[in-house]
Amino acid sequence: MPTTRLVVSNLKKDFILHTQHNAHIPVFNGFSLSVDSGECAVLLGPSGMGKSTFLKCLYGNYKITSGSITLYFDDGEIDVAKCEPEWIHGLRRQTIGYVSQFLRVIPRVAAIDVVVEPLLMQGVTKEDAYQKAAVLLARLHIPEKLWSLSPTTFSGGEQQRVNIARGFIANYPVLLLDEPTASLDAKNRAVVIELINEAKANGAAVVGIFHDKDVRDTVADNVIDLSQFVA
Repeated sequence: MPTTRLVVSNLKKDFILHTQHNAHIPVFNGFSLSVDSGECAVLLGPSGMGKSTFLKCLYGNYKITSGSITLYFDDGEIDVAKCEPEWIHGLRRQTIGYVSQFLRVIPRVAAIDVVVEPLLMQGVTKEDAYQKAAVLLARLHIPEKLWSLSPTTFSGGEQQRVNIARGFIANYPVLLLDEPTASLDAKNRAVVIELINEAKANGAAVVGIFHDKDVRDTVADNVIDLSQFVA
């Protein structure tokens, strides 16, 4: 039986722009969502609707205005919206993976070192972490001669594949995907679809944004139109 992993209840998010005369920007209101382990929920809506903002709320980057974001574990539950910063950091290490639209890294750090970091933070041995990173980078068609170079020198598509490898290297119970296939060719999109399906098979609850309809139709178990919750 599937296990409920993530429940969002009556979420509201507004922005107050303090440097612009306290301008009030409502994003969404009354958004509720439930995602089981092994399920992929896909967010729909035009650009600017708040899809990426919602993922950042789930990841603890943005403080919500009201509502709750509850993660369920075998031995309890936690409301991300009420977590202290140290708890958020812990959840990111062990529980919530996130593939953003853009790779942000420290210059001069090698691509393979970027990819292994999540596993090392979880206490995996260097040997096992680097072995898994090598497999992922090869699978995503990053040539081995590039692994020791900083991804800041890579093309946009190569950077995104490093970003994907970093996001998928650990078996997170919850996985957030913000247009992971946007800058990829068909061959690498197919690899990402495989990785998503493998994550689902391992029990991950996935919430994603995919502008590529073919990808969306392939991985989605549930599609939510965010426009119905626009504030």
